[in-house]
Amino acid sequence: MKLIALIAVAVFAAPQDMPKPGKEHETLKNQFEGEWTYEAKFFMDPSQPPQEMKGTDSAKMGYGGWWLTSEVSGDMFGQPFHGRWTMTYDTNKKKFVGSWIDSMMPVQLTFEGDVDAAGKVYTLVVDSVDPQTMKPVKERWVINIDTDDSHSMKFFAPGPDGKERNTGEIKYKRKK
Repeated sequence: MKLIALIAVAVFAAPQDMPKPGKEHETLKNQFEGEWTYEAKFFMDPSQPPQEMKGTDSAKMGYGGWWLTSEVSGDMFGQPFHGRWTMTYDTNKKKFVGSWIDSMMPVQLTFEGDVDAAGKVYTLVVDSVDPQTMKPVKERWVINIDTDDSHSMKFFAPGPDGKERNTGEIKYKRKK
């Protein structure tokens, strides 16, 4: 399948006709590429203390300058944790799109969303699953660009009553 796509590109489009990454892709690179440490809290049960996690995140813009890919490592529930994040600006949809996979669940989460006019707050709608029931849910993830060397992310999902609640937060700091 990939070979067919490559052949079609080679036959039907000359290199000068190929699209090039735009300002949104450059912004993703500037805001997220690099080596990061993070501290996270997840509120699995609001009546209990949060589950805490620390780790590293190595993010790089690649695949022709189109895709930000991020390798996440840490420790969760006393076990090694690994995840992969992808994100790009889809020039057809005019939305930021991407995916998340990790070592805790056999499910790929996908998202799409926008950034505010200042380019500092990304709001993503996520096709996710409830970790307790493994049933599909819609979540909202909000990424705030706090400084050139820090950003934070908050997760919101429906609670048992159907109302949205904060299910977690991550604070990232660029390694110096």
